[in-house]
Amino acid sequence: MDVSDLVDTTTGRQKRTIYSNEELYKQELERIFGRCWLFLVHTSQIPKAGDYFRTFMGEDDVIVIRQKDGSIKAFLNSCTHRGNRICRADRGNAKAFTCNYHGWSFAPDGSLAGVPLENEAYFGELDRSKLGLVQVTHVAEYKGLVFGCFDPDAPSLEDYLGDAKFFLDVWLDAMPGGTSLLGETQKMELGSNWKLPVENVCGDGYHLGWAHAGAMSAVQSMDLAGLSVGNSSTNLEGGLSVAGMNGHMALTSLDGISGYAFYPEPKPMMDYLEANRPTAIERLGKVRGEQLWGSQINITIFPNLQFLPGLNWFRVYHPKGPGKLEQWTWAMVENDMPDEMQAAILDNQCLTFGLAGLFDNDDGDNLAACTEQSRGWRTAQMDVFTNMALGRSGPRDGFPGDIAAGLVSEHNQRYFYRRWQEHMQAESWAEVPTYNINSLSVEEPENA
Repeated sequence: MDVSDLVDTTTGRQKRTIYSNEELYKQELERIFGRCWLFLVHTSQIPKAGDYFRTFMGEDDVIVIRQKDGSIKAFLNSCTHRGNRICRADRGNAKAFTCNYHGWSFAPDGSLAGVPLENEAYFGELDRSKLGLVQVTHVAEYKGLVFGCFDPDAPSLEDYLGDAKFFLDVWLDAMPGGTSLLGETQKMELGSNWKLPVENVCGDGYHLGWAHAGAMSAVQSMDLAGLSVGNSSTNLEGGLSVAGMNGHMALTSLDGISGYAFYPEPKPMMDYLEANRPTAIERLGKVRGEQLWGSQINITIFPNLQFLPGLNWFRVYHPKGPGKLEQWTWAMVENDMPDEMQAAILDNQCLTFGLAGLFDNDDGDNLAACTEQSRGWRTAQMDVFTNMALGRSGPRDGFPGDIAAGLVSEHNQRYFYRRWQEHMQAESWAEVPTYNINSLSVEEPENA
């Protein structure tokens, strides 16, 4: 389906049909979820051989399994006999996976391990070597985050992430102990198109003071980087909207503390930041160690992974149709944090962005309404706009990306829809453009 007229990045216009059209959705499954690197699991969730985690790549049900040699493989959760799922649990440890339908069993390496009545019914003629589980083409890890990709011609994970690693490392590599995800998967079904929550978090600081006015007032009278309840003020020097990194984005404050300043008991958080700031600067350099580590950052890895150092939630959106998704959330912590601090982070994540979270309830209602209002015959013909701060972006010393000043900007949303359109128009990976605007080498020490 031709999408050339559905998004106009020069004006910030999108056609509402992109949130409701079934044909477009099927094309997304093929050209976005069937092509991009997708988050599968954090290594902390499958630490031992035989540990597995069940997830989705688009609408494909997938099992991710730690192998005996410590490597990680992923397979379609589908029996090669008649297509039934072979694993129904969310996670666990297994020596084999057995289909409930006819009893075919598969080893953790995906090989077909057992077939009932193999000699009697198949006369010994079954070629097991051709009937193992279908393996996800590429599986790779970046500092604890495991991704998978179906496309054999996709770039490496490192190249796919590009300059987004500059921001990823603020969370993944600031402390030597690494990171973990806490608790079981918090699953919530939303009547929303999958793109809407991604763009809501990737750059929409505009909605904070309105949609979340009650929540922001309840949680320690939040005033994030000068953005107060009611959007009565905003400090353009207090934050950045960063895009132009292969579709990945960051929305960040720059004070080094705002991510933790609004916890019910902020003093232990502030003490941790103060005690470990020298380590963060040593590992990340002055720009990231002083301005970003400890700040509230919204990080988006295209197409459907987002996590927020500071509020410390980690989330993936699984599409279930043009008007439906499953939102999976965890709390995330640095392993060097004291146990009491980790527990406080989990509690705060559930309070703010969980199944009963103050902020998620606001967003869920608005995003469902935006989806519903795009289904009608007339409304589907209408435009919506992300044209705030259009043409007001550029480089900033010490940072990669195309950057607009402040947290209130629709700069990042425009880049999100630009990347959506680029993938949807491309017949293959060779036609997908690669760009890391105003690139910096994250390997070079910034405090030299």
